[in-house]
Amino acid sequence: MSVEEIEFKDICIKIDFEHNSHHPQRVFDSMSHLISSIELFHLCFLNSVAVETQSEFLLSNVKEGSLESWLSLRIKGDVTSDKKRRLADYLNRCTELVLEFIYDKETIKSIDEIDSLEQSISSMAHEMDLEEFPNVFSLDKHRLLKGYSEIGKATNSLNTIDEAYLKSHTTIKKINKNFYLSDEDLQSLVVDRIEEASSTETLIVKKPDLLGNSMWDFMKDKRSISAKLLDPTWLNKFHQRRVIIAPGDALYCDLLTLIFYDKKGEIIDVKYQISRVHHKVDLNFQQLELDNE
Repeated sequence: MSVEEIEFKDICIKIDFEHNSHHPQRVFDSMSHLISSIELFHLCFLNSVAVETQSEFLLSNVKEGSLESWLSLRIKGDVTSDKKRRLADYLNRCTELVLEFIYDKETIKSIDEIDSLEQSISSMAHEMDLEEFPNVFSLDKHRLLKGYSEIGKATNSLNTIDEAYLKSHTTIKKINKNFYLSDEDLQSLVVDRIEEASSTETLIVKKPDLLGNSMWDFMKDKRSISAKLLDPTWLNKFHQRRVIIAPGDALYCDLLTLIFYDKKGEIIDVKYQISRVHHKVDLNFQQLELDNE
């Protein structure tokens, strides 16, 4: 392994589940949301102290009995090995802080509530000598709250007997199952205004939803986007195989772009919706591959 990529096997998500219970998929759904929440927290913390680095999880081990997922934290970037170790320690300690913050909360009603949490995380970064620019520490509160929203979804999947924990080699933190932050509540906390832009254009299909009504992946202006397809007439034709999508095909459609701004006027999210599909467009797939190389 190169010096730029160092792994730290020191974090675990544990779920104690009711044995011989119905709906077993709930345990794995919960585990997936909990891993997503920790990833979001880590991105939020890391970008506040070391913008030149990135973090990712690798699945290190899964243990039987209670479901335990041990995760290897990989720090990537042009910083020293010593700083990567301190960043990993910082990420794990901050994750414990965000779980402690909601220990007795049912939800977050105001974005001002997390000011004290931001101060605690800032103080920790200062104590560990990680701040690139002291006294200008600022968390991405939207990403932080998205992490909390994922925790709410994770615990909402569990039954009354199940319990979830965050473990390291030295500590264990119980995750509050009573906490919940819906996507709608999250949006109301951070979004100041939404701007809409309509266009009619050709989007290359990257990954369709073959069964239901979830997001489709497209190529737009040589970048990947996910869009909700809201044309029931065309969707029915597609699901009934009256329209076949082959590699390299595109849709000529009406696209609605929703741009979300926070109270500082900064873009915090962009979402796409397709209101109408006019027709399928057959493209030259071999030429498409050459264009994307």
